[in-house]
Amino acid sequence: MKNNYKNYFKEHYKSTSSEKDILNYQKWFYSQYRFIESKIKPAGNILEIRSGFGGFYSFLSKTNQKNYLGLELDADATNFANFHFKSEVFLNKSLEEFESKGKFDIVYAFEVLEHLDNPMFGIEKISSLLENGGLFVGTSPYPYKKNVLADNTHNFILHPENWKRLFLNNGFNNAEIYPMSFFPLLWRINKKLNIQLSFYIPLKYFISTCLIIGKK
Repeated sequence: MKNNYKNYFKEHYKSTSSEKDILNYQKWFYSQYRFIESKIKPAGNILEIRSGFGGFYSFLSKTNQKNYLGLELDADATNFANFHFKSEVFLNKSLEEFESKGKFDIVYAFEVLEHLDNPMFGIEKISSLLENGGLFVGTSPYPYKKNVLADNTHNFILHPENWKRLFLNNGFNNAEIYPMSFFPLLWRINKKLNIQLSFYIPLKYFISTCLIIGKK
């Protein structure tokens, strides 16, 4: 997953490596975060795979930020996040090459699984990074054709039940799936308008993804 991600955010999302990218993420992710937090509260040692400009990090409390580590393939995003947050918690590394001295209580990965070169290896690696009883929390697009074509780095757009099987077969004792869809662009008007819908929508421009919560 290391290749093809130089200038990823600039080319795919017209990002400017500025505070605007974080503010946009905060508005876009607001409803998702509230729904996720209703299921799982951030706690303990936290790893995020594909941390981007630090948008998810910005939602965390100061205490949780102290126990956070983020992996990101786009070097520009990594450098900006460390500069903006005055930290060194963002690493320009892939999941595959990352080696940890300790275990994590929660691994987050939002819209990441579909980019993996080998999802079974990736999920097994995530499991190996978690404490016993630790959690994986992440999302991946529902397998509509529009989601396959949306990004040429999408390698595996799988049905939610396929993801569930992969987690159960690669180190996890439980995996829950939650449908998550959102109206297009309403978040640009107001973050609270980005209402989470608990079903999948095939229509163009609608965002349809599945939330996966796995317990090791």
